Amino acid sequence: MTHLEPVSFYLHIPFCTYRCSYCDFNTYTTLGDIQSEYAAALSAEIQHVGLSSNVKREVNTIFFGGGTPSVMSLPDLEKILTTIDSQFKINPDAEITLEANPETIDLNYVSGLKSLGINRISFGAQSALAQDLAVLGREHTFQTVIDGVEMARQSGIDNLSIDLIYGVPGQTVDSINQTLDLVLPLDLPHHSLYCLTVEPGTPLHRDVNSGRIAHPDPDIAADQYDVVSARLAKTDLEQYEISNWAKPGLESQHNLAYWYNVEYLGLGAGAHGHAGGKRYHVVRRPRTYIRRMTEVSENRLDYPLTPAVAGSEDIDLADEMADTIIMGLRLLKEGLSANRFAHRFDQTLDQVHGETIQELVNLELLTWHDLNGDRTLHLTEKGRFISNQVFHRFI
Repeated sequence: MTHLEPVSFYLHIPFCTYRCSYCDFNTYTTLGDIQSEYAAALSAEIQHVGLSSNVKREVNTIFFGGGTPSVMSLPDLEKILTTIDSQFKINPDAEITLEANPETIDLNYVSGLKSLGINRISFGAQSALAQDLAVLGREHTFQTVIDGVEMARQSGIDNLSIDLIYGVPGQTVDSINQTLDLVLPLDLPHHSLYCLTVEPGTPLHRDVNSGRIAHPDPDIAADQYDVVSARLAKTDLEQYEISNWAKPGLESQHNLAYWYNVEYLGLGAGAHGHAGGKRYHVVRRPRTYIRRMTEVSENRLDYPLTPAVAGSEDIDLADEMADTIIMGLRLLKEGLSANRFAHRFDQTLDQVHGETIQELVNLELLTWHDLNGDRTLHLTEKGRFISNQVFHRFI
């Protein structure tokens, strides 16, 4: 990895108007008054990383995640993007994504996003059904999703994604089909499907433990995943990753940066990053984050670390190889490229994990394909259902 390679940005926006029952992300509902201070601190962190890299690196993707990035004002978003452009080189065709809760936007806001260069919106819909949204603690209706999609298209942003959740307590195969009946007519170019995890400490966890809400049924969740996969396979969407479907050419470039295990800068309170041979994480509390970035001394830390970083570790070669294999196997259509692996590490997959790979091939969990002169390693359909067990073999 050299500092001349393009880089991706993940920018964490920790603000929300309310907290969903299942959420254990680093988010806050009572700190709206410090958003501009936070934008200034995030800009300072971007500047710090840019100066420490000693070269104006190209940027291929920028992803505003959260939290609810769509609660940020247009001037604050502009400040952040302008700072990136001053310290880095944003490619003209860079993918710039903003996560949005549909009830937080209007046409003027989305038109403003377009004018800032934001060219992709990821809508947090989760479900089209009121009963699912109630369990998840969501405060929007599916009509607001429909309205949001229409506003985005009116503003000229056509690269749109929708997040859906399955495995919700009380959700059935029939109800996930009902959600698809309402979602698919929107003809969105990208769909993400995530299985609900009931995280300790969340309101949903307390409700499930108390018996107020039934435990999720993993067998029903598996059936739901099968149904969604089968239905989406009959559309013009292709499953390019375990949890993601897209029209050809409209795969999330930011997600692909993760699956290729290339460098990305995670900035903002609670963000995680992988760059310069290090994994690191940033302090979680927004006020602490702001204080650290507004009391910056003239001393520059080595790229990519900043005064807001709470901890970091060097990535050794074995870990880097394992991460590259695991991430690459998530790419169902493309698979893990043997040529790319050998070029990156000067060792072949067979040299590093040949025995393990052959054993998993014999168990019909992995399979080799020939793709344009490259050998590519893929999860089989059987392997997809126990993918975490397959991945564990490479750790």
